[in-house]
Amino acid sequence: MSNKKSSTILIVDDNPLNLKMLRVILKNEEYSCLEASDGVQAIQIAKNEKPDLILLDIMMPRMDGYQVCQTLKREEETANIPVIFLTSKTDAEGIVHGFEVGASDYVTRPFNRIELLARIKTHLSLKQSQERILELERRNSILAMITTTNHEINQPLTVLNGNLFLLKDSLNIAKLTKEQQSYFQRIDHAIEKIRDILIKYRRAESMRLESYSGKEKMVVFDDK
Repeated sequence: MSNKKSSTILIVDDNPLNLKMLRVILKNEEYSCLEASDGVQAIQIAKNEKPDLILLDIMMPRMDGYQVCQTLKREEETANIPVIFLTSKTDAEGIVHGFEVGASDYVTRPFNRIELLARIKTHLSLKQSQERILELERRNSILAMITTTNHEINQPLTVLNGNLFLLKDSLNIAKLTKEQQSYFQRIDHAIEKIRDILIKYRRAESMRLESYSGKEKMVVFDDK
């Protein structure tokens, strides 16, 4: 899977020249770019736009890069976005602190273009792999739940269907009123509907997740 074109990178730097230079480098590689000139703006953009990766300057007014990264990692909606620090700081203490607040990597200025792009590509690939793993884990959990639910519902459904059959057999259906007969028809229809739903839920290949309400998701099965 290509990282280009489909990936959006947020550049955070208070120096307009640095922003412009990074924008040119990234757009030449066909990445989409978002830009922020301070930490507060960066946090807001990250929450709203959910970029695939953030290039973050450390030395900025108001909020430095460490504070920005720490804030992003505390928020569920931005915690999994990889952050690469862009810094002139080469001391071990500063680098260690960057990793402690949640950075994925760092590139020292003046940076090498090839190195920067290589680091970006690596962390985009890692993020995509992690997302695929999480999706598989989520899917397997849902399938396990569906299998259990199928088993639990099938048992009382079988009892309901069997007893309904015996009840019909013990009655003279012809002597029932139309309203009473309609009750049996509705029960038959409901049982068939539940059975159809259980059969549909066994088709894992048709399963997908959709947003339901806020952060909640619902399982949807495509009709085939």
